[in-house]
Amino acid sequence: VAPSRRSYIYQKRWVKLDADYLRYFDSEKDAYSKRFIPVSSISRVASVGDQKFEVVTHNRNFVFRAESDADRNDWIRTLQQLAEERRSKAPERTSAVPTANGTADLVDKCGFLELRGFKNKLFVAVAGDKVFLYKNAEDFRLGIGITYIEMNVGNVKEAERRSFDL
Repeated sequence: VAPSRRSYIYQKRWVKLDADYLRYFDSEKDAYSKRFIPVSSISRVASVGDQKFEVVTHNRNFVFRAESDADRNDWIRTLQQLAEERRSKAPERTSAVPTANGTADLVDKCGFLELRGFKNKLFVAVAGDKVFLYKNAEDFRLGIGITYIEMNVGNVKEAERRSFDL
């Protein structure tokens, strides 16, 4: 995967797609993604050459390289179909997912927090039973985040001073 406006240095990633998100991970064993892209923000998916395809969102483009042209074509077909289904169902679907298309009002709490192991503060949003992590407030506004934590299978513990553990 590579951001489309920079030099194309591809890094192998494990990619998962479901009805709500395209997420990529360092490996298939990782529980938390390095980045998530809401399917609702995908406006176009297109081939951009040998094994490569571009995922265009309202605010950013992502270029992926598959293992073969056939695999690339499968990804393009699947992503286009899912994005189209999502667009056609968008008016009737309500979901507690903060994205660029106006559902941020469903956020219960948001703001900056320090996360152990990260140098910079992250922008954190609690929406329904998920806690979303973003690099900054701008990424939150754009709807493209780092990862999210499913709190229906987690808990919160107070730690020393101003800290808590999820």
